[in-house]
Amino acid sequence: MKRLVKIPAIIALLLSLILLTACGLFGGSAQERQEENAPLTQGADFGEIVLAEGIGADNSPVEVTDTFSASQDFIYLVAEANYLEAGTTMFARWSYEGDPFEDSTAVTADRDYENTHVEFHLENLTDTMEEGDYSVQLFVNGNPVETVDFTVQ
Repeated sequence: MKRLVKIPAIIALLLSLILLTACGLFGGSAQERQEENAPLTQGADFGEIVLAEGIGADNSPVEVTDTFSASQDFIYLVAEANYLEAGTTMFARWSYEGDPFEDSTAVTADRDYENTHVEFHLENLTDTMEEGDYSVQLFVNGNPVETVDFTVQ
């Protein structure tokens, strides 16, 4: 009888170790990938990255929100750039319900910039946009930097 009690305990211990090891492996891979990409995006240092209904002076965001009307003419992604090194390339990838549908035109910094804003926009080419869940992902030098989720209703 004592032997039967030990077997489930040993199995439970082994399963726990396997789960902990797997979590460490997957988390480690993501961390390693992020560290490998860091040199590829180091020419850019961002502050806030937001969505807005409009842009003002120096492309600063106007009416920051994450919910838009289906009749909105433009939706703006605005990245506060603390620093952009000359040659840094950026674009935004827009997705609807998890499926990418448009990449913005890439822009490349023609010189070093400090304390500025970079904007990308989605233009509503129909009377109404499809309602639902959207996201936009900012890429720097071909590498994903940040994703911002929003809703159209």
